[in-house]
Amino acid sequence: PNTGMVVTHDVSSYPNCHAPNKQDVGKRLALWALAKTYGKSGLVYSGPIYKSMEVTGGPGPAKIRVQFDYTGGGLASRDGKLLDHFTIAGEDKKFVEAKAAIDGKSVLVWSDAVAKPVAVRFGWRQDADPNLMNKEGLPAPCFRTDKWN
Repeated sequence: PNTGMVVTHDVSSYPNCHAPNKQDVGKRLALWALAKTYGKSGLVYSGPIYKSMEVTGGPGPAKIRVQFDYTGGGLASRDGKLLDHFTIAGEDKKFVEAKAAIDGKSVLVWSDAVAKPVAVRFGWRQDADPNLMNKEGLPAPCFRTDKWN
């Protein structure tokens, strides 16, 4: 209780995890404090956080639909490019690079190399700088849908 998390991978640079841009870090922390400590309503104070996933059929390969909390005004790509740093695995537990696309307030993830996907990871590398954020400019933290060793 009484804690919060802000994501800073977009304002820091690997291997230095301490962001040189302290103002953006401070603004994000202030948003969290205003919303959670001081009870100010109507603020988007977090980037999209993984909520759930489901496997969907479709035309083409099966996909995983990833749902998020804290989508704010919607999901976006920080640099206007295709979403990056998503990987996907089947029952063999071997992750491969995946394609990902925003679909409303969720993200569809797939790979032609995985016919029956069961898990997704996002930003699951130490040097990852993924571009998924909400339209308020707050980035999504790294996540995994599996609990494999």
